[in-house]
Amino acid sequence: MKMYPDDWRIRVTTAACVAACMAAAVFLGPVVGIDGFWPGMLAIVVAIIVGIVLGGLASRLLFRP
Repeated sequence: MKMYPDDWRIRVTTAACVAACMAAAVFLGPVVGIDGFWPGMLAIVVAIIVGIVLGGLASRLLFRP
């Protein structure tokens, strides 16, 4: 009996893409003029969504069935 899921590569790739997008949002936010609490939170939410989409795409390209 396996104790780990089969899709761990997909989850790790998606998490890495989400982390990279969040770091980019935090570092580039002041450069583009995103100041304040709510615009910053909106930028983080958008970065998470973009990271999930890019992570899914990257994992499909890297780990084909």
